[in-house]
Amino acid sequence: MFRHLNVFWFGLVFAAAATFLIYPELLEREALADFVVRFGPEAFVVYVLICLTRSLLLIPSTPFIFAGALAFPDWPLAVLAASMAGVLSGSLLIYSFPGIGGYDERLKARYPKQIAYIRERMQGAGAWWVTMGWSAFPLVPTDLICYVAGLARMPPLKMAAAVQIGSFPLMAVYVFTGAELGAILLN
Repeated sequence: MFRHLNVFWFGLVFAAAATFLIYPELLEREALADFVVRFGPEAFVVYVLICLTRSLLLIPSTPFIFAGALAFPDWPLAVLAASMAGVLSGSLLIYSFPGIGGYDERLKARYPKQIAYIRERMQGAGAWWVTMGWSAFPLVPTDLICYVAGLARMPPLKMAAAVQIGSFPLMAVYVFTGAELGAILLN
């Protein structure tokens, strides 16, 4: 069963990646904001659902954060909360992925020394700080550190707390900057 689930998921990820490579303008902040606003009164609900599910296709959260801030400039705290919830759900999903597909066992069998090294480092005292710092750095994908944390079996609450705390300052800057820009564009 998981084999078919993996094929389906990889197919979706491949289709999304191909679509965004062919049509990169689909991930532009303004295009995303326009897409969300088209839903009228339910637009914010649609935005929250997109935030919560975007990680299924390994789509970065940053364009969605700016899109939400542009689309809902009067609701920056709600956009920030939805964005944080999206990062939390995404980080837990990516964290869980190695075990779901059995990839952790495959990788452990194929690369035992490397996995043992990663596991040792991610269970040490510095793992929380590495995860938090990685999450705060805007040029690296947070999903990658969540995957490694899952592979190393770092405690999930510890990983989630580090990602949330590390992501918060940068997301707040994105949301409030985007909301200011959205307010300017609407006037």
